[in-house]
Amino acid sequence: MAKKRYKKRQHSPTVAAKRLAEQEKLASERERAKNRWDPTGRMLLYFDLVFLAAASILYMNHLISEVISGLCTIIGLILLFIALWLLFGRKRGGSGRGPGL
Repeated sequence: MAKKRYKKRQHSPTVAAKRLAEQEKLASERERAKNRWDPTGRMLLYFDLVFLAAASILYMNHLISEVISGLCTIIGLILLFIALWLLFGRKRGGSGRGPGL
């Protein structure tokens, strides 16, 4: 009786192309997740924008004094720097640098 030789199964080119496309898709998703903004920093940045706009509108309509307007501006700047630090200043795992400004 003749022995059968077992051959390695050959995959079709479409299977290899599908596997390559899946790997590229996963790599692009990982890259996007790495460059995504921190949700806390993003919400703080939006809140700061609304806070400064509201303070400016109140000051222009003479509903708050100049001292309170200055205080709101200082608070807004502090919140802005905290938001920027959360978004771009913290060290992230892996590369050690977040996206640059």
